[in-house]
Formats: sequence, C-alpha cells, structure tokens
Amino acid sequence: MKTFIIILSAVILSLSACSRKSLVSNDNNLEISHSTVCGWCTGGDSLSITQSQSKYISYKSCDIKTGEETSSSTPEADWNELIALLDMEKFNAIHLNICNVCADGCDARVTIKKGTVSHSISYGSIDNPSIAEIRPFLEKLREIRSRHKSSAE
Repeated sequence: MKTFIIILSAVILSLSACSRKSLVSNDNNLEISHSTVCGWCTGGDSLSITQSQSKYISYKSCDIKTGEETSSSTPEADWNELIALLDMEKFNAIHLNICNVCADGCDARVTIKKGTVSHSISYGSIDNPSIAEIRPFLEKLREIRSRHKSSAE
C-alpha cells in the first residue's frame, strides 16, 4: 500500500508539472506584433501573432484604408520557437523608441501584449546594440513576417 501511494504521488506531481509547463509555452493571452513603417508614404506592414492566429496587413501608402489583410492559423512550430526565444524580462527592460520615420527613414516596432499589459520597442536596425540580448527572438519574428509578406505579394 505504501508503494502504491508513493507511485500515485509521483504520477500526480509529474502531471501537474507538465501542465504548468504547457501554461507557460501555450499562453492564450499573449499577442506578439511586428510592424514596419517608412517615411515619404512608402507604406509598411504589420504582423500580429497569437497562439492560434496570424494576421498580416500590407499598407502600400500612407492611407491605412488601402491595407490588404490576410489571416491564417499560426503554425505550432513558429509559435513554439518564438515563445522559446522570448525572454520577457529582457524585452521589458529595453526602453527604445527610435523614430527614423521622423527623418524619412524606416522603423520596426515590436509590441508584446499579455492580457492588459503591453510593452513596445521601436528600432531602426536589427544591429542596434540596445536589442542585442533579444536579437534571436527579433530575427525569428522578422523571418515569420517576411514569409507572410512574400505570400501576400
């Protein structure tokens, strides 16, 4: 009987540990967005990703009414890789709001929203030293955005 209780306790503990891990990696309240905007009304784009859906909008000019939107299911592999690369502590510690578009350049903006809390950064180049600690996450996000952009063209 004592062995049975020990085995049962071990099974319950391992099941609860597994469910906690899945709550971290499959958080339905998490939304990640990546957008670009350039000066001189050259347009831009925006990708918004949740665990279940990805929405891509391409703006051909400054008029946001001309945006072309496509939606699709978020591939599980993309979501899992993004979440594995995301370090919320490091992301939230970055306070960067570059405005290259103010001088007719281009900016990338990344926003991560979890429930009612969100944090955004804006940068001009992926080589900016201020974002070095989260660069692998940003590069994966940029790769996913590029795939959506290619399929929308």
